[in-house]
Amino acid sequence: MSPTNMQRSNCQFVVQQTPEGNVVLLIQLLHQTIPPLNNSVVGFDLLGGTRVEQAKKVADLLNEYVLGVFVKATEKGTTG
Repeated sequence: MSPTNMQRSNCQFVVQQTPEGNVVLLIQLLHQTIPPLNNSVVGFDLLGGTRVEQAKKVADLLNEYVLGVFVKATEKGTTG
């Protein structure tokens, strides 16, 4: 991956409950170093029935092993 078109930020995972009562896992950027993600929320919907306590265990595990998030611009039609 070319470092010229890659932007990185440290992050942490947090659990929130939506007004509808669903449990979601969100990525909070610790630095605003990825302009395409400024003023955006990146998160994951969890399976129905997932309890807050279960989601917190997932967030804790991710926070233990994930250092950060990155965004890479690619040419149209390419991956990786």
